[in-house]
This record gives sequence, C-alpha cells and structure tokens, in this order.
Amino acid sequence: MGKKEEQDKENSEEFVDKLITAVPGGWKFNKEVAKNFDSHVKKSVPIYNEVQEMVVEMSEWFIRDGSKVYDIGCSTGKTISLLSEKHKTKKKVEFIGIESSLSMLKQAKKNCDKKNVNFLHQDVGKMAEFTEADFVTSLYTLQFLTIQDRKKVLQRIFDSLAEGGALIITEKIRAENSAFEDMWLELYWDFKKKEGFTTEQIIQKAKSLRGVLVPLTLTENLDLLRDVGFTTIDTFAKWYNFAGIVALKSGAKASCVASQKKISKKNIKTEKEEGHE
Repeated sequence: MGKKEEQDKENSEEFVDKLITAVPGGWKFNKEVAKNFDSHVKKSVPIYNEVQEMVVEMSEWFIRDGSKVYDIGCSTGKTISLLSEKHKTKKKVEFIGIESSLSMLKQAKKNCDKKNVNFLHQDVGKMAEFTEADFVTSLYTLQFLTIQDRKKVLQRIFDSLAEGGALIITEKIRAENSAFEDMWLELYWDFKKKEGFTTEQIIQKAKSLRGVLVPLTLTENLDLLRDVGFTTIDTFAKWYNFAGIVALKSGAKASCVASQKKISKKNIKTEKEEGHE
C-alpha cells in the first residue's frame, strides 16, 4: 500500500485511539484491540491500576492453599497475572481465566504463562457451570452483556462460589440522577483529554460503543447481586461514573437459596408424577 493510499485509509477510518479504529455501534475485542488493549484501557478507565491493586489486596482474605480462582472476562490476563504472582507461595492454587475473544486469549497466554494458570475460550454470556471457587473477579465485563445474560452469569457465579467466597466486579455506571450524569460524563471526558485523547477520538469511542456497552446505575448493579443470592455487599471503589463492588456468599442466604431450588425441583417432579398418573 502506497503512502497516499495509507493516508486516505487513515482519513476514512474513525480512530478511538492512535492504534485502534472502530465503527459506530461496532466496537469489538478483535486482534487490533487486543494488541493495544493494555495501553488503551489505562488511558480509558480511571484509577485502573489502583483498582487492580485493591483487588489483589482483597484477595488475601479469600485465597489460600488449594483455592480455585476465576477471572470472568480476563482480557489480556492482567488480573490473573497479578493474583498468581501475589499467591505464588501458596500450594495447589489454580487460576482460570475465561474470555470470549480469541485474540484477547492469545495475548493472555503470552502475558501469563504459568503451570497453575489456565485460560478458557468461552462465550462469557453463555458461560457453562464451573467448579467451586473461593475468589471470582469480573472487571469491566458485565457491562458488555445484556441484562438477561448478566443475571445468568451472576447466578452461575453465586452457585459456584464456596461458602464465604467472594465476587469482585467493576463496572462503568450511570448516575442515579440526571444532574449527576452530566457532571460525571463531562469529568470523564476531562480525564480522557488529560490522558491524551482528542475530542474527536472521545466522540468516536462513544459512537463505537452504542448498544455494545450498556451501563446500569450502582443501585441496579447491587439489586442484580441481591437477586441472585448475595446479601453481604459493599462498594470498595467509586470514581464518578465507575464503581467497584465486592460481594460475599454468606452461609445463611446460600442455604436458603439451595433449599428453595430443592423445593422447586421437588415440586416439578411431583407435578410430573401427578400428570403421569
């Protein structure tokens, strides 16, 4: 491709970063995004490194010898890598990263090549049941799923957590009130400009995420967690329109949910038997 052709191509593309292009409503975690994801996300997500550090610090209360740890939507393996390094002296700890994008997964395997770390290529929204875990993270992932899929994923996580286990999620959120929505959005734009994004790139990124990223309010996120069975919940980080939430699986509620499921199954079985008779 000649220099003029390259220039024409560049002028016709919509850049959301110097090395990343996208079309309106067409943001995808493809090879191009995966290759430049780590540098892009640090400039796009406020207190990104601080949140990663907080997740690792909180993990000390839940990861022990023999623990199983999952990162749902692991992208390039940043969180898994930090967690595995933090707990490298513990015995028989298994780390599993689940990611829908094959391009992201390839980067993750390059970034974290350890014997006790495995990566699975799965559709996060249709994630299969997984074995009992002590610690599960899902950072900036659920916001890309439909509300129906989010609830399914959260239910599977709750069901698979060991009693006393923890789930940590971080999300871009909407303000509870429209007055704050305008404030948080403009402050977020200010942040991105400070990170080197042009006004045009900020607009193109917003356009590329139309219908792809659907944030909820903090209250709506908390309600989703309560709906699937979590009762011990706290917000550990908040920056304008971004939030981090930690949810614990408490024994009393877990037992109640399990009993309800058993009763439900028993009723279904009885109804079938009665119908057969």
